[in-house]
Amino acid sequence: MRNSLTLRLVLTSSAWVVATLLVTAVLLVFLFRGHIEQRFDGLLQDHLEELVAASELTPEGILKMTWRPSDPRFNRPHSGWYWEIHRSGVSLARSDSLWRENLQVDESLITGSAQVQQLSGPEDEPLQALTQNITFPDSAQPLQFIVAGPVSDIETNVRAFTVQVAITLTVLGTGLLLVVWFQVRFGLRPLHVIQLALGEIRRGVSERLPQNNPLEVEPVVSELNSLLDHNRALLERARTQVGNLAHALKNPLTVIHNEAKGIDSEQGRVIVKQTTAIANSVELYLSQARIAGSAGLLGARADCKAIIEDLCFSMERLYKDRNIKIDHTELERCWFRGEAQDLEEMLGNLMDNACKWARSQVLVRAKRAGDRLLILVEDDGPGIPEQRQLEVLQRGRRLDEKVSGTGLGLDIVQDIVGLYRGSIRLGRAASGGLSAQLELPAAD
Repeated sequence: MRNSLTLRLVLTSSAWVVATLLVTAVLLVFLFRGHIEQRFDGLLQDHLEELVAASELTPEGILKMTWRPSDPRFNRPHSGWYWEIHRSGVSLARSDSLWRENLQVDESLITGSAQVQQLSGPEDEPLQALTQNITFPDSAQPLQFIVAGPVSDIETNVRAFTVQVAITLTVLGTGLLLVVWFQVRFGLRPLHVIQLALGEIRRGVSERLPQNNPLEVEPVVSELNSLLDHNRALLERARTQVGNLAHALKNPLTVIHNEAKGIDSEQGRVIVKQTTAIANSVELYLSQARIAGSAGLLGARADCKAIIEDLCFSMERLYKDRNIKIDHTELERCWFRGEAQDLEEMLGNLMDNACKWARSQVLVRAKRAGDRLLILVEDDGPGIPEQRQLEVLQRGRRLDEKVSGTGLGLDIVQDIVGLYRGSIRLGRAASGGLSAQLELPAAD
């Protein structure tokens, strides 16, 4: 089961609703059964009183019925509703529903007050009987009055009521569960809003969480906004310190490098070589330090089209003496989930290499593939043999020393790509030159 707060609240509330409705159903059926049994006993009592009122004894002691009970069920054979009058174990009168049968009661339990007995009817159906001894004036022996009704009537009424209660409470329970679900969803909606806002921050659409929140979640939102602000401030301070360090190191190294060029000896050449290596290492490690602090930063988002267009303009001016034409296509709706400086660093190195080796044309394309961004840089130069393409990706490795450079450009690209969990692939372009493809995380 998923660890869901919504699921927990819905299940807990649903359990309480179902338990409450079940207890309510049991209580209602129990109370209704008591009411039906009381009403059944009252009906038997009414029939017994009517039977006594309709009976009288002649001076000779013979039972005479002034009228017969009016309930039609006493006239239908084996209807389950019966009455009978006994004296000394002899049946003096009975209902037509008994036909020629007698009610088998325990006469020892019959007293001067009404008593309830359980007995079997003519068809062995369970009956509930009300019995009472009545002594008439000028009569030496009492008459036993018996009125019986079927227990199945009670069960039928209770069963019908139970079905109605079940249907009613099921409908009510369904409505309550829907209300519970809506209440939970509505109550937890601020958390969903915060989740969406965090997604927008990660995609770079916004920088902070919204402020209008319920009192219960406002402290959490405030702390998250403070954490985002603190993280952004730390990154800016780190960038500033890295820039200051780079400036402090590069200027003295440049001075030493230039002075060493004026020393026409082996020592001068050694100093030039070593200062060049130091400058390259400083550039590499400062670049790695900067991108390590910015990769994966929340809210980082860069427009590929704007960066590529700026780089194309710069490269055309840089290589204007060679008349290199740089075409860029398919750049619409291409966003990089990362720092613009990092994307500019990667593309700048790839496009600079392409312009160095191109004969006349460089092509830059970008497209979105799901949640990934694919950027392709191609030139129409001599290209690199397939068996040596991995070799140029090694640190400081150059296949041709005649073209100026440090050999660190592709290595820096690999470092940045790795921090963003992307990849770089080299291949042969359709024009015969080198094709370099970057796969990076895309932003909305």
